[in-house]
Amino acid sequence: MTATTQRFLVRDSLAFVSLTAIIAVLFALTLFLFRSFEAHRASLAKYWANQGLEALQTNQPDRAVTAYRTALSYAPGERNDELMLAEALGKAGRIEESFNYFTGLWESRPGDGLINLEMARLAVKQQNTQDAINFYLAAIDGTWEGDAIQRRRATRLELARYLIQHREFVQAKTELLIAGGNAPDIPDLDMTLGGLLEQANDPTDALTYYQKAVRDRPRDADALGAAGRLAYELGRYSQARNWLQRAVRERPDNGKIAALLAQSERILQLIPAENLPVRERVKRILAARTIAKNRMSGCPATAGNLTNRWTAPEATATAAALLTDPDRQKAVLQLAYDTEIAASQQCGAPTGDDALLLLLARSSAQTEETSHQ
Repeated sequence: MTATTQRFLVRDSLAFVSLTAIIAVLFALTLFLFRSFEAHRASLAKYWANQGLEALQTNQPDRAVTAYRTALSYAPGERNDELMLAEALGKAGRIEESFNYFTGLWESRPGDGLINLEMARLAVKQQNTQDAINFYLAAIDGTWEGDAIQRRRATRLELARYLIQHREFVQAKTELLIAGGNAPDIPDLDMTLGGLLEQANDPTDALTYYQKAVRDRPRDADALGAAGRLAYELGRYSQARNWLQRAVRERPDNGKIAALLAQSERILQLIPAENLPVRERVKRILAARTIAKNRMSGCPATAGNLTNRWTAPEATATAAALLTDPDRQKAVLQLAYDTEIAASQQCGAPTGDDALLLLLARSSAQTEETSHQ
């Protein structure tokens, strides 16, 4: 190899190395600038997303819409920002835009629980009842990020409230019982379920959940009061008295609970239960007759069909006559009950012992009706 050839080889090698080094430097610089630019875009996207969240938290949905749109311009396709933008549009009153935006998200992810939940809420605002129910159900069955069990339960409770508003009590009860059946023993949740089941016209199951709350928090005045009140309304007066006594002990300044306790104690003194000793039962039947007679005296409009009955033997039967005659006991008691019912229809709602006797009369009538079905 000649000297000239060697010089050319050295020169070409140096040129190649130099070009390689320059390319490497340029590539590194370009990569650095690109990554710096991407990091800056990510930083800006995060900044504007935080601005949007702050705007929503301070009830400025229009400002939130602008912020989230800016965030998405820096980070297109960011799922959380897309969801927040759609939510902000809805809160800004731009229901149609929000619905269209969520529809686009839903079409790409129809099984997403959160998207279906937001679609349900928009359908509620649009008064599309069946669509709202369908989206709520899809949200419950959908996929969730985070605590899926808790979020499904919260969605089910939201659906139940919506169904109650539309008087769909049977379906609401079903959703509530499913929510309760899958839930841990949490007193606050039990109280919520009890209240909603009451609204869904299911007092028996409601009382079950109030009882659970009392079991787990035996000194909770709210739980005791709710259980006592509902037990009273269901005619379970002994249970009611027990819970109400405990509620008053925990919160003696609650006048409503104290008054209900007094009523439950008094009605237990009036009930002519068949399992009582016969003398005590007869005593209570005669007391009921006296209360009803006084009620009729103050309400002449109740006369009419009752006049003949108040001159019949059951109106004057003595304790001695009733002691050995169960059929006459029932006849006297029925006269008292029928009088209280008639008086309530003619002269308005009663008070005091008359109100309590009317409760017993209606309960007796319901029992009689049920036994003949």
